[in-house]
Amino acid sequence: MNGIDLKKIAEKKPCRAFIFTGGKAFCAEKITDIPKDCDLIIAADSGCETLEQFSAKVKKICPDIILGDMDSCKNFSMSDYPDAVFLPFPPEKDDTDTGLAVDVAKSFGCREIIIAGGLGGRLDHTLANVFLLEDIRRSGAKGIITDGKNRAYLAEKENTFTASGRKYLSLIPLDDTLEGVTMEGFKYPYSADAVRRSRFVTISNEVQKDGAKVTVERGCALIVESGD
Repeated sequence: MNGIDLKKIAEKKPCRAFIFTGGKAFCAEKITDIPKDCDLIIAADSGCETLEQFSAKVKKICPDIILGDMDSCKNFSMSDYPDAVFLPFPPEKDDTDTGLAVDVAKSFGCREIIIAGGLGGRLDHTLANVFLLEDIRRSGAKGIITDGKNRAYLAEKENTFTASGRKYLSLIPLDDTLEGVTMEGFKYPYSADAVRRSRFVTISNEVQKDGAKVTVERGCALIVESGD
């Protein structure tokens, strides 16, 4: 297909990338991270349909890059996006379409990578998408994955929240043990020297006031903000 080349995309010097990927429970109207014209927009395979759902319900956007084998994209026509660069990949490959999209975003030097979709459906793909947040962090960027109802990202040592956000907040250990965990300003205040991945209670808490804080002194953890 005819389209602008990758060099022209690089000239935008995008700081933030949006990767639209597949997912069974995508709620476009609840997405709080909204793409801007200067952002890099990537549609990964069935994420083309996720992008079109977002365009229909929230904001019309056009992808800069479409990638994948397009084997799971049934109701999408690439001819609708003549300016997009198409990066084809075979169905049998040693990575997921979402993982490949993350690599493309990193190659442009994006400092924030937001994965829209990727949750629900097959558990193996959902977990693989969530763990991409660690890969994104290793590159020095910030990663977020959201389907509208849920928004997840890796915890920093100190994390603050407002009461106007999603109703529930959970802290999920990714390492075997978290050390020095506190949750202040929540419905259920919490403090523990150690929180183990095998059994934890830092789940389904609720922010009670602006400035609520979650602290993790040591260990890698996932923060999940969820709505009803």
